[in-house]
Amino acid sequence: MIKRISIDKLKPNMYVSDLNCDWIPHHNMQKEGRIPNVKIIDELKQRGIKEVYIDTSRGIDEEDALTQHEVEQQNQNKLNRAAQLNMESAGSVSVEEELFRAHKLQNKAKGIMTSVLSDVKFGKPLETEGFDDLADGMIDSVIRNHNALACLGRIREKDNYLMEHSINLAVLMGIFAKAMKIDRETMHQAMVGALLHDIGKIMVPDNILHKPGKLDDNEFARMKQHVVFSRDLLKNTPGIHPLTVNVAAQHHERIDGSGYPEGLTGCQICREGKMVAITDVYDAITADRCYHKGLTPTSALKKLLEWSGSHLEESLVHMFIRSMGIYPVGSLVLMESGRLAVVIETSEKDQARPIVRVIYHTRLKQFIRTEIIDLSKAASQDSIKSSVDPEKWKIKISDFLN
Repeated sequence: MIKRISIDKLKPNMYVSDLNCDWIPHHNMQKEGRIPNVKIIDELKQRGIKEVYIDTSRGIDEEDALTQHEVEQQNQNKLNRAAQLNMESAGSVSVEEELFRAHKLQNKAKGIMTSVLSDVKFGKPLETEGFDDLADGMIDSVIRNHNALACLGRIREKDNYLMEHSINLAVLMGIFAKAMKIDRETMHQAMVGALLHDIGKIMVPDNILHKPGKLDDNEFARMKQHVVFSRDLLKNTPGIHPLTVNVAAQHHERIDGSGYPEGLTGCQICREGKMVAITDVYDAITADRCYHKGLTPTSALKKLLEWSGSHLEESLVHMFIRSMGIYPVGSLVLMESGRLAVVIETSEKDQARPIVRVIYHTRLKQFIRTEIIDLSKAASQDSIKSSVDPEKWKIKISDFLN
């Protein structure tokens, strides 16, 4: 049986099935295995790990612990409570109307990011004018209908993670800031910071940056330096706003002090630093990497809730869920009718009833004529049963988002 226990209850000869630490990006810890001694437990505590999952069939049991099923139910209940919050309007135009402009913006963003990453790698100064113009365009798109850029953010290529992650993070920060009613100038600087937050990774050797296996201690220390590289590069670039620097410098800080590079806690981290920590973790754990199978968007939101209060700011996690909906754009969902559908637009009326594109019938085991349904309308005769993994059904989500 799989159970979740506090790190304080972890003992030698227990078998850890999951360190539950994907909030630590690029971590170099073995996620599964038998605990040999107290020294290992102390090392885990020093890394900031608060709770782990153990397999009682392969090691010592802990009676006073929640089972994995109970934890999942607890996380679902938290998500259901978060769903009671009313969502902001997606915007003044439909997704279909905004997608063309969003495509142009995304292509522009890829061009700018590719050029800047190349320039920085070869020691050229960072040019920021393009980022200011790009951020303004993204803000306008988010205001018109944030679901369009959110749709495109679900279309990923594994080989372009660094570039696509930075663009996606800027979009998520824009959506988040819109829901928070943050003023346009602050929103702008936060989005530029998100676009540039990982620029320092260009200075990390490729054999470390793209290593498919576990990093050793020296490699992990080198990887963590990318935040310092990003911060210092931005600090030394004329015209960069201090908030932009803070967003890049604090995206790996955690409210309990377990983050890096400074180990900041609580109020030492600015609001936008706490926001970018949430969006960074969300985008990272929903992405397929060479060493990580991405979670579904809804499963990722549940993990954010599980980690909130300790590593991530709980009230902000709830606000982020409010901005995304409990079934974010790009989610594959199973309907009560047995059909599968892709979420293409969130609904301000009811988070649990977004606009979906029905594509597949699970009982017939075949694709069906696509149909767009607004589940929030009284005429809708169907509803969402659960979020599901597209890989299980061999469905490529990107084929149904454009």
